[in-house]
Amino acid sequence: MEFKYTPELEAYIHKHQKTTLLVEMVELNNSDLDISELHPYFVNQRMRDQFVNKKGYRVFTTELGEVLLPNYPFETNGVVTLGLKSFLCFHHVTCQGIKI
Repeated sequence: MEFKYTPELEAYIHKHQKTTLLVEMVELNNSDLDISELHPYFVNQRMRDQFVNKKGYRVFTTELGEVLLPNYPFETNGVVTLGLKSFLCFHHVTCQGIKI
């Protein structure tokens, strides 16, 4: 599996010195609605250790740091693109190429 970063996310990583990106699966299940989606965000070293050691997340080393993925079965097309969207002063990491 290959990870690619958009130029915006690369600049954000270099500016803020963030190196570990966690991709967590968020599920909402009730009687009328069933939603599963991936939520990527940056974590510190303590949270990284907790997700790897206690929750069994897989670690993928990339050119700009690490990407942590859950042990859930998912499909990829071989290339996962990580990007950054901004609205006013809020930033949101995006993830394309992974299907739940």
